[in-house]
Amino acid sequence: MSKRNTLKKTAALLLGATLTVGATGCDFLLTDGEKNLKQVVASVNITESMKNNDEVYGSVADDVAKVLEVGGFTTDIYKRDLIAYFLGTGYTYVENYGYTYEDTFNMLLDGLVNREIMLQYAIAYYLKNNADVTADGCQAYITAQTEATTGKEKEKLQQYPEVLAMKYFLTDGGKTEVDGDYDPLEDYDVAVYTLKKSFNDSSDSLETSYIQAEEDNHDHGETRTMPTNADTQKSDYYTLDYDIYTGRNTPDSCGEYERVDGSTSTTRQKAYNAFLANLQSYNLIKTKGDGVENTADVKTLEYYYVELSSLLGQALINKYFEDLMDEATALLTDTYVEEKYKTKYNQQKIANATNPTAFDTALDGLSDDSFVLYGQEGFGFVYNILLPFSSSQTVQYNEAKNRGLSEDAVFAARRSILNNVVGKDLRDSWISTHDHANYSYEKDGKYYFFEGNLTNSKKYESLTQYAGSYAYNGTVTLNEAEDKYEFKANELKIGDSETGFINEFENHIEKALGVEEAKKGTVATGAVKDAYKLTTKFSVDGKVDYSKFMYYEGQVNFTNTPKASDYFNPNSESYKALSAVNELMFAYSTDTGCLNTYMGYAVSPYGTDFVPEFEYAAQYAVKKGVGSYVVCATDYGWHIVYTTFAYKTGDVYGGYVAAEKDVEGTFSNMFYESLKTSLSNNHANETQSSVLNQYDNDDCVTRYESRYKDLLSLDA
Repeated sequence: MSKRNTLKKTAALLLGATLTVGATGCDFLLTDGEKNLKQVVASVNITESMKNNDEVYGSVADDVAKVLEVGGFTTDIYKRDLIAYFLGTGYTYVENYGYTYEDTFNMLLDGLVNREIMLQYAIAYYLKNNADVTADGCQAYITAQTEATTGKEKEKLQQYPEVLAMKYFLTDGGKTEVDGDYDPLEDYDVAVYTLKKSFNDSSDSLETSYIQAEEDNHDHGETRTMPTNADTQKSDYYTLDYDIYTGRNTPDSCGEYERVDGSTSTTRQKAYNAFLANLQSYNLIKTKGDGVENTADVKTLEYYYVELSSLLGQALINKYFEDLMDEATALLTDTYVEEKYKTKYNQQKIANATNPTAFDTALDGLSDDSFVLYGQEGFGFVYNILLPFSSSQTVQYNEAKNRGLSEDAVFAARRSILNNVVGKDLRDSWISTHDHANYSYEKDGKYYFFEGNLTNSKKYESLTQYAGSYAYNGTVTLNEAEDKYEFKANELKIGDSETGFINEFENHIEKALGVEEAKKGTVATGAVKDAYKLTTKFSVDGKVDYSKFMYYEGQVNFTNTPKASDYFNPNSESYKALSAVNELMFAYSTDTGCLNTYMGYAVSPYGTDFVPEFEYAAQYAVKKGVGSYVVCATDYGWHIVYTTFAYKTGDVYGGYVAAEKDVEGTFSNMFYESLKTSLSNNHANETQSSVLNQYDNDDCVTRYESRYKDLLSLDA
């Protein structure tokens, strides 16, 4: 399923109208029914202007016109299209972002006009630049493909030949044979899958509401933050083994479709009928009078082909922009990228070398496409696992602070309370008997999480810097009578014994690094700090000695010294170790501010906003380098601080290496890809702006404001 180009995040993609299946709640739009919705609110045809004014594509303007004709393309935008776009997208702008109806409908109509311009221009682009596609070839393809079908499918293809016309262009002239990584049918198959899934999603939503109304409300407990991309399907995923479930067929006949929790054929049919009724209320399907449609099979509905046509049109625009991106990528020579690196490096060296504030700002903006190339000693990033005081322990500690004790006595009281702090696995809300709330899977009597992300990279997004190998630490028992799980999390004191959290912490790092049981303890090692064990005095001459609050210190003993780019390399030891720590942070830490951050908390040697005990520990750990960890005490509880990234003064990554630009996990690959994305997007967006400036005028576009004026006046 590899794409020729996976750079899809361009402004051009915003042109597409979202699907409207199952939209509800806007009855005020149905003022005059079907006749009103069939009004043309705008017309778009760029072929005549292209023929007379476009030096590049003027020679194919007549062929574009022929494709529009034989493909049955409508150059009209109907009021129904505008309302459908509002139901799918625009309503959110009014309800959530404070837009007026007038501004929203004008914005949406502009989007529909721009989309039609870009679709016609994309057809011209391929007629000009792809020898495999011609206007005559398109006509022959439509005829042949239509004649190869029968029954309702043939009838609908005759009614909507643009479906086949766009399939012809998407497949480079009707090709079907896979060539290496390039599958010519992929764009078409993605559109079909997307449409089917959108129908199912709409019915799923309705069905879930019916099921929940029939059942007692159930509580899934306090929500626990999940890793970014957890259980998230890739946007370009598709499968041919998928169909629409209506309740009149069986789920097993729908391939990979998974029905909602508690679904029955009765609840599904009820949801599907409500879905159809909603479409009917907007005159999107006909169930009465002339031209009544058989709703038993969604794929025979006129509405199905209208939406498929819309999706294929957007797919063709996307294909065009992806090809523009390929053109831009050709400019990324090794010399170009190397010069870009040198320029950015020298700029940062001047800005950051003697200015800690500038360096702090740079760290705040760190991302996959925003790099710190010139480093400063002492800066870095840490993960923080917080095992907190319980509510009763917090009360106990506050009482000690309010008794008028000396500072050292208060610290001593806190240390006494800390001896009884326990950590518990907080992920019980990820385990449920209800499918919609369950992210777990059982293996060997234990409960693990996010199986799809970890085992099906084709379908699901990856969980970066997340090991995914730590089972729920406690017992899970099914209460069949109440249809819910009951949990008893194991309690871990900080200690260095076999049942302590530190031991759990070090064992999980060793597991991630593949350490054999016989060698346990040789990779992640540490010791309790003598200063913490022996001291009874935490301050000297009125100044607090924050080193006295460091309870434990350890270090992952990597086979090879970690490199900066190892942070992004799943095969490196430092990546595996920090991924294990990150997983434990999601399991135990009550400091949710560190979850799903890019590298953790940024640490400066010159001062931070952290409480002083934590600041000292974090600065200390960063000085020790990647893989170092310390345990410290604060007024919040125990902190396990782990260094994920540490800077040295000078070139952080050692320069750009052209030979590594295609090697995933290397800095050079990330730097190259960031430039590729930026350059490609700029080129695509500039082209789009140029096309729209050229063709969005009175010669090509006619807007009939009187026909949608009622929509603009809804604010009154």
